[in-house]
Amino acid sequence: MCIRDRDTISAKYDELCRNYEEVYNSVGWPDPVQCAEKSIEHGYTADSEVLDMGCGAGLVVDYLKEKTGTDTVKVVGIDASDGMIKKAEEKGAYTDIRNFLLCNPENFRTNHADLIGKFDFVTASGLLAEGHATPDVFDEMIDALKVGGYAIFTSRVEYLEPLNYQKGMDERVEAGKWEFIKKEEYEKYSKAKDCPLGRFKPVISEVFVFKKL
Repeated sequence: MCIRDRDTISAKYDELCRNYEEVYNSVGWPDPVQCAEKSIEHGYTADSEVLDMGCGAGLVVDYLKEKTGTDTVKVVGIDASDGMIKKAEEKGAYTDIRNFLLCNPENFRTNHADLIGKFDFVTASGLLAEGHATPDVFDEMIDALKVGGYAIFTSRVEYLEPLNYQKGMDERVEAGKWEFIKKEEYEKYSKAKDCPLGRFKPVISEVFVFKKL
């Protein structure tokens, strides 16, 4: 996660982790399955190396396993919540999982040099959100990928302009760092339409696919 106050974001998700999957499944949260499906569509296999940013309890890994019919994955997770990391570790979701804040490319390159240029896919199913990530996370995605690797991530459409995500994507295309492959629109929290639950309400989101050059 990426937010100025690490303690705030950690506390939020440490609390949420208690019933995280139950809440999001009840309102309809397709972001993790969107990332998994697009990874498979672009060549993911059990031998692929994946970095899951803002990994939470490991839902992207769950869907990769379910949709490929394998229990073997090579996925490294990153999150800033001890509670979420504990949930993921209990499930044995990741080959490695690390607790640190993203959106600081210099720190990423210096302190996690073993992750640079390592991955066939980078996924982020809930990271691009208000109070979470800045466009700097795109540099970390690019750094982590092998040449020809894919960054696959989701965002609400309403965040793209105000949080400079679209600008950040476009600038890195213009700089020759990655190329835009595709995007698809879907409805997030669709189950909350007829049965509202707290702050959740249906919202239009998109899943993006970029390829590192």
